[in-house]
Amino acid sequence: MHSYFSLREICYTLNMYLGVDIGGTKTLVATLSDDGVIIDSRRFPSDHDYQQFLRNLEQNLNELQLDDNLHCCVGVPGLLDRTQGIAHALGNLPWQEVPIRDDISKLINGQKVIIENDTPLAGLSEAQLIKDRYDDVIYITVSTGIGVIFIQNGRIAKAVQDMELGKMPLLHDNEYVPWEEYASGHAIAKHFNKEASEITDPDEWHLIGDMLAPGIAIACSVFQPTAIVLGGGVGRYADNFIPVIKDFLDKNLHAVIRKPEIILPAQRPDEAVIYGCYDYAKQVYGHG
Repeated sequence: MHSYFSLREICYTLNMYLGVDIGGTKTLVATLSDDGVIIDSRRFPSDHDYQQFLRNLEQNLNELQLDDNLHCCVGVPGLLDRTQGIAHALGNLPWQEVPIRDDISKLINGQKVIIENDTPLAGLSEAQLIKDRYDDVIYITVSTGIGVIFIQNGRIAKAVQDMELGKMPLLHDNEYVPWEEYASGHAIAKHFNKEASEITDPDEWHLIGDMLAPGIAIACSVFQPTAIVLGGGVGRYADNFIPVIKDFLDKNLHAVIRKPEIILPAQRPDEAVIYGCYDYAKQVYGHG
C-alpha cells in the first residue's frame, strides 16, 4: 500500500519555521519548510497602534497552518534587548519598550520566539546565497533609511550587529549630516520627487551612486569585505549605479584597503528578511 502526503504534511514531520518581517508600512509572515521553502505567507499593513498590530498579526497567523514544533524568528526594525525580548524603539513605528518576543510567543501557544534586527537577517539571507564564493560580506539596505551589517563566514558578526552606519555624519553640501538623510530611499524620493522605481535618467542614477559611494567606502575601510550586496527599495535597482560606486572605490580607497571582488543587488529583495529568519533560526536552534 502506498501513502501519499502533501508538501505541508511532509514538512510537519520535520522542522517548521515561522518568519515575521515587521516593516514600517507592511508586515510579512511566512512558514518555511525544513529545507527553506516558503509554504505559505500573508502580508498586511503594520498598524501604528501596537495592540492593533498584535490583533492583526494573530488574525494572519491563524490563516497559516502552524505546526506544534515551530521555530519562530521575528525581524524587528529597531533597537532591541535580545535577552529580554524587548524592542526599545522602532525606526518607522511609534512603539516603545514593547515586549514583542513574549507577545508574539503568546500568539503561537507559547512556543519559543527569537528576535533580531531586520537588516542583519536580510544580510544573513543574502550572504548565504554566495557563501561558497565570498566569506566576508557587507549587506547594505537602502530603503527608508540605510542599514549596514557585516556577515562573516555565514554568520552575523555579533560585535557590530547594532551598528548604525546610516546615521554616521558625512560631508554633504558643505555641512555634516547623517548619511541616510541625503542618500536613503526616502531622501532620494524627496530629492527627485519620485520613487526609485520611476527613475530612468542615467544622470540621476549617477548622482545616487555619488551619494552612496562615500559611505560604502567607509564600510569597506572598516570591514574590507570580499563582496557587497545592496538591498532595499533602491538596492533592487543597483545595477544602475554600481559602476559609479566601483569607480569611486577604485579611485579613493587606499592601497592597503582590500577592494570588494563583487558588488551586486540582492537576489531576493522582497523576502530577504523572511529567509534570514529561517537561516538565523536554523543556526540558533542548532539545525544548520
